[in-house]
Amino acid sequence: MNLEKLMTWIVGIVIAFSAAGKLDVLQAWIWRAQAKVVYESRSSNWGSPRFFPQQPIESRIQNKKTNTKY
Repeated sequence: MNLEKLMTWIVGIVIAFSAAGKLDVLQAWIWRAQAKVVYESRSSNWGSPRFFPQQPIESRIQNKKTNTKY
């Protein structure tokens, strides 16, 4: 379905709802769908950004102290 056909469908749906006097129902439905998309696209659903396991900070500090060459 290309954008031209999609726009035709959208205009038809809006005209049908406005002819029935139910634009408020359509608007509430659109807001609910938008809220659902925003809720599902939050970053906690994307997974962890850490791909490699990391050592705890205490062990990294100890490794730096033991690996220094002075």
